[in-house]
Amino acid sequence: MDEWPDYFRYWGKAQQSNEQGVDFHLLVYHCLDVAAVVAEWWASSPAICRSFCSLSDLTTEQTKAWMLFFTALHDYGKFDVRFQFRSKPAWHLLHPESHSYGLLPSEYDCKHYYHGESGLFWFMRDHDVFFGLDSGNVTEGLDFLDDPIESPSERWLLWKVWLESVTGHHGHIKPAECVPDMTLPSDCDRRFADLDRKARTQWFEMLAQIFLKPVGLSLEDSPPPCSPLMAGLCSVADWLGSRCNSQNFSYRSQATNLEAYFEEKLDNDAYRILEFAGVISRPQTYSDVNVLLKKGHIARSVQTLVDDMPLKAGLTIVEAPTGSGKTEAALSYAWRLVDAGFADSIVFALPTQATANAMLGRIEQLATKLFGEHPNVLLAHGSARFNKEFVALKHAGLEGYEKEDGWVQCSEWLAESRKRVFLGQIGVCTVDQVLISVLPVRHRFVRGFGLGRSVLIVDEVHAYDAYMYGLLEEVLKQQKEAGGSVILLSATLPEQQRRQLCTAWSAILDNQEEDVPYPLVTWTDGGVTTPIVLDPVQRPNNVTVKLEPLLVSEMKPDDSLLRRVVVAAEAGAQVAIVCNLVDVAQGLVRAFQSMTSVKVDLFHARYCYSHRREKELAAIQYFGPDGERSEGRILVATQVVEQSLDVDFDWLITQLCPIDLLFQRIGRLHRHVRSNRPSGFETPCCTVLLPKDDDYGLHGLIYANTRVLWRTAMKILSASGGNIVFPDAYRTWIEPVYRDKPWGTEPEAVEKGYEKFKYEIEEIQRYKARFMVKTAMNPFADTDEHVMAMTRDGDMNLVVVPYCWTTKGKRLMDGTMFELLDEYSQLECLALNSVGVPKSWQRYFEESEEGRYWLAMEQNGDGYRGCSKGVTFHYHKDMGLEKEK
Repeated sequence: MDEWPDYFRYWGKAQQSNEQGVDFHLLVYHCLDVAAVVAEWWASSPAICRSFCSLSDLTTEQTKAWMLFFTALHDYGKFDVRFQFRSKPAWHLLHPESHSYGLLPSEYDCKHYYHGESGLFWFMRDHDVFFGLDSGNVTEGLDFLDDPIESPSERWLLWKVWLESVTGHHGHIKPAECVPDMTLPSDCDRRFADLDRKARTQWFEMLAQIFLKPVGLSLEDSPPPCSPLMAGLCSVADWLGSRCNSQNFSYRSQATNLEAYFEEKLDNDAYRILEFAGVISRPQTYSDVNVLLKKGHIARSVQTLVDDMPLKAGLTIVEAPTGSGKTEAALSYAWRLVDAGFADSIVFALPTQATANAMLGRIEQLATKLFGEHPNVLLAHGSARFNKEFVALKHAGLEGYEKEDGWVQCSEWLAESRKRVFLGQIGVCTVDQVLISVLPVRHRFVRGFGLGRSVLIVDEVHAYDAYMYGLLEEVLKQQKEAGGSVILLSATLPEQQRRQLCTAWSAILDNQEEDVPYPLVTWTDGGVTTPIVLDPVQRPNNVTVKLEPLLVSEMKPDDSLLRRVVVAAEAGAQVAIVCNLVDVAQGLVRAFQSMTSVKVDLFHARYCYSHRREKELAAIQYFGPDGERSEGRILVATQVVEQSLDVDFDWLITQLCPIDLLFQRIGRLHRHVRSNRPSGFETPCCTVLLPKDDDYGLHGLIYANTRVLWRTAMKILSASGGNIVFPDAYRTWIEPVYRDKPWGTEPEAVEKGYEKFKYEIEEIQRYKARFMVKTAMNPFADTDEHVMAMTRDGDMNLVVVPYCWTTKGKRLMDGTMFELLDEYSQLECLALNSVGVPKSWQRYFEESEEGRYWLAMEQNGDGYRGCSKGVTFHYHKDMGLEKEK
């Protein structure tokens, strides 16, 4: 290779070979492989193209050229002898003269050389004069704060963001000013450093020839601002470009013309790997919302507004009653945006696993109407739905360095189905998976990339606390910056929340009063907001619900109410009791089972996934739109039943909760029109259990704003005629309950409680959210345990894995033998067998392992029993996990 440039003497991918000792793929070819994937993805993705070009004053081809130029620099740090010595046979084949060199780098130096951040260091060192950097002090990038004369050049500030994005492709974007000094140890032969620098400089100049020069650019020109999608795009492209086999990006160790090589990979391999990965979107041509509706149904309510919504990226807030067709309206509008090139895909985020599961079933039926044949529809938990062959493939990386290999990282990241959601055409997930895109976890920018090229739909947006709202606001800011779109759905939002969400999109919401229209669509692309109001003929009819407030101890049903429920169920009524606490729900089920032979179901969140899924499907089977209504039945549930589940009850009993959540629960009462309601239940009635005084006990821990609880109770007790009328109540009840100004009638204890909530809880939650978003800490591993811990600041953020010990290892609650699985399957299995428990339970368990707590149990009849630190636990597929009191 003496006649070829020195950059041909470096390998980028290598693996052991029985025939030649080692097979390797030249580094320059791998860099161009990744650039080819990016170029092909750009060509097939209007959303990616739009995100980059919207920030640029250059032509589309010039913007693309800069993007490919920087992509091909992503492995700049591999032009270093310490990386190259990870495969000494390949190094010696490429540098036969190296046997005569002096002292070599140590094994320790090679093992602790990280080519991502080191590439950023070397770039600053190699081109210090070009960028006006101090070559002797490149790691002290904040010195300019002490002396403004030494401030970085505008040129460097533009290049810096691009370089940080591409060199962070292995999971963590490190700011240039934070990279360590990676100079070769002084006792190593200096010829190594000279050779490396020469190759890097040649490669830098060659990339300008390949990508910049053909579109009239040079290194003297400034790149456009970098899209927020760049880091994720480069990372995923590196994963896909690392899949080297006989079909795609096959190893090549001989020098050849680079322009011809790039065109060859662009024309063949890049398209094949993107097709194989299932990330290319082919939307159907948009027609209208009626295509998504059941046969015989026509657009109604907010569905009639879809074609009036702006065909432009922006924030859309949809407020409409439960059961009014918000889901189809949101999907239809998202379809319009995808078809018009404003997005490639759709991500639908919901508050709980149960709601996500229910939504998946609905969306799977609509997917082919949106994206044609065989769309990649992914659920962000549960059974794997990604291309199994794609996930199962493993790259034979160099021993000891597998974690730095792109294909190994790809397989590992995709092994957990909760992450695959961001690489399909339609993804359904819990909102946690979206919020994690703004938190310090490895590869968070891959989630951000998936969201940025999607229309993000977030359902039940009213259901989050101040901490989660703080994270959601950051997601909105990130989505706007990427040029994406967001659709937020809610039965209703208090004005302060509506304003808060619009502000996150840099929009101004005029002062609004209680008479603001309802239903309402609010749209903005930043700046002013546009209200989109229903035609009067499409407004929902009034629905009157009778309220029955009962003052009871600890807000628990008394014996009289329990007997009423049993009598109603035995007479054919289907009754739901919604509890705020899991242990209360479990206790009620046992009480009912001792009183009647009527079937009593339990549904809450403290199950492992497979059993929870069974409970969820049973609830839909018995109480859903096609449920069996010929006999009475009782469902005791927690908050999991109040959101997005299409279930219908003749009578609803609920413990007191905030007014907006109460309305969600009432949305499950007489949800469907039926002519055969049991006698006495022809009209909807909601029984609300209220405390006898202003002490809310443990309910005040679940809903910390006890002033909202008190105000909700007062509205119920003072309801005109004991009735509540929808949809007017969505404005006339919710706005006054959430208004910051005191009513003047609140008890002193309630006002003191509110002050404590506002300044000691809500403000701290917001601070935590800001801190987590802005922290420069080393990122956490992207595991389900860390996701739950960092996205939920409430009480249910501890992960427990119950198991039975056998001679073959741990047997989990779904019967899986954990140790018999490979490491990729283990990650998924842990997600399916984890149980969320209150954070206060932490003191009952031994030290956690990667954020999860193992709970050893033994078979006990048809359930399980275990002890930890003197506390006894029970697990049963019907009752879930319980702690003995």
